[in-house]
Amino acid sequence: MTMTQHILRSLFAAAFLAASALAQPVKTEPGLALTYTVGAASDTASAPNVWLYVTAGQPPTPFLSAGKFTATFAGFISVDLRGDYLFKVESCGAVKVELGTNTIIEFTGDGKKASDPTKPVRLGKGNNALKVTFTSPATGDAMLRLLWSEKGALWEPVNLGMVSRAVGNEALAQQDKLRLGRETFFEARCAKCHTSEAGAPELAMDAPTFEGIGSRRHFGWMAQWILDPKSQRASATMPKLLHGATAQADAEAIAAFLAAQTGAVPAGEPKKDAESIETAKKLVEALHCTGCHNVPDIGDADAKKLNLTHVNAKFPPPALLAFLKNPGAHYAWTRMPDFKLKDAEAEKVAGFLSSIAPMFKQPGAPTDAAVLARGKQLVQSSGCLNCHTLKLDNQFKTKPLSALAAASWSGGCLAESPSGKAPHFAFAKAEREALQAFATTDRASLKRHVPAEFADRQSRNLNCTSCHGQLEGFTSYEKLGGKLKPEWMAQFIAGETKYKPRHWLGHRMPAFPKYAADFATGLAMTHGYPPQTPAEPPLDTELAKVGQKLIGVDGGFSCISCHSVGAVKAAQVFESEGINFAYTVERVQRSYYERWTRNPLRIEPQTKMPVYFQDDGSSPLPDVLGGETSKQLDAFWQFFRLGDKMTPPTGP
Repeated sequence: MTMTQHILRSLFAAAFLAASALAQPVKTEPGLALTYTVGAASDTASAPNVWLYVTAGQPPTPFLSAGKFTATFAGFISVDLRGDYLFKVESCGAVKVELGTNTIIEFTGDGKKASDPTKPVRLGKGNNALKVTFTSPATGDAMLRLLWSEKGALWEPVNLGMVSRAVGNEALAQQDKLRLGRETFFEARCAKCHTSEAGAPELAMDAPTFEGIGSRRHFGWMAQWILDPKSQRASATMPKLLHGATAQADAEAIAAFLAAQTGAVPAGEPKKDAESIETAKKLVEALHCTGCHNVPDIGDADAKKLNLTHVNAKFPPPALLAFLKNPGAHYAWTRMPDFKLKDAEAEKVAGFLSSIAPMFKQPGAPTDAAVLARGKQLVQSSGCLNCHTLKLDNQFKTKPLSALAAASWSGGCLAESPSGKAPHFAFAKAEREALQAFATTDRASLKRHVPAEFADRQSRNLNCTSCHGQLEGFTSYEKLGGKLKPEWMAQFIAGETKYKPRHWLGHRMPAFPKYAADFATGLAMTHGYPPQTPAEPPLDTELAKVGQKLIGVDGGFSCISCHSVGAVKAAQVFESEGINFAYTVERVQRSYYERWTRNPLRIEPQTKMPVYFQDDGSSPLPDVLGGETSKQLDAFWQFFRLGDKMTPPTGP
């Protein structure tokens, strides 16, 4: 082979490799990169989809001030097969949507009417570059939702599994570090010692009260916990307060003093007979306790979950029973869910949990006056009362947050090893670095509450996805905010709803009262819905009569076969019962209702709800309201608005 042939072959190989490299698919991860800009400042975060809602006068993100803003979503829409799609937006503000190199939408909306649908847009197989630029209105709330459709009848959000962004976004990584620092600041209750102005709800997070704690916890467990919380629970956020040669004795003195803080002894005893334990085991399985806990003989062990082998060491039997019945009685921000257990249920579950945990011979708490005095003095002087409440003078003082320069955030509480008298949190390296990065900001984000960001954090802290998307009857978490109205969600999460929507399920939704209101509004706003559902126009009673007929068997869709109508039970459930129609309007967003009714399989592929309406928007009942699906759906809705006053149609 000649030298010229070698050179040509080398050049060809280099060109082929370069072309191959360019042809490689972009490495992606779920979600879009969303960059908010207010003035000269910006913040980049992950967004699940092209959705946002920001109320007037509020910041779009905790790291920016309130004011007119732009929001730029960047990433990809990925489809398995090439196809044509139509797009439109609902917005309060100006929107520009770009797919690939083409601008497909430019629209300024007031929230009352969506943009006109685009002409069919061809999406190629694989990643299609997406960029959406939104500018908030001069006044009023800002809102944006991007919708797509294959045939122009059924409009829905882009499937979350089809939305992604390129891996390696440096701005996102930098801002995520600040978010981790801010979240760690909240979780460690830093503001309890280093006081700051009020702002985000988490600044008010409490800790278990010391009032009456001697009747709720064993002395021996308290002594071990106080000495080193993380040795008892790896995820503990309480720091190690005591160091040096006297740490053990000091922990026991504090525990002895706390053991002396007794209150009313909870009534009742756990039931440990064989029948009760077997019943409780089934209830523990139904409640999916293994979503957060390792339970012997139930589910697979997971190092990230909390073992339940500690309950006998921690709780006197009546206290365990009382805790299960009302986890938040002495700790409002507890993450332990409240399943609203009845007395008999709690007695059996307490007996079961006690039966699977080792028994401990409990040491008696010291009663020596000098030991109790020492414990009292340590409680007053070690910082305990900054987080825990007790009618006792708090003698622990330290610098307020405003006096802590960023350079000082490498020692004290943030030292890698215990340092002097400072509490030792044993932060992971990533947490320390995130806190140190957060220290360099103006920390104004602590004063700003953004409900969507609150819901994102707390969904992880409360482990919502261990049930939602995993258990039958629990809607996937990523769909909740676009499905349910915030007012109803708030009541449901708080445990205040008087009925169980899916009463036939063994699972039950637990209550998190302290989190409920902000969580619910945050979920709705994440999906581009307002924190309060707008009032509807007056009820159309004539259309409601049509809706009443449509749910019936004679000339309708036979909905009453599977769905109850107020106090009237479903007539003939074939395979799976549906939710009572009386609950529909108070629970469900109107847009979700219309998507679900048009094609429920698009939302829940495993649903037993049949598809009645055609892809072109026509109805199988052409003689009702001209056979127009949209009009028939409105008739259903008007009837459902009657709530518990609705009655099913007469006739067969």
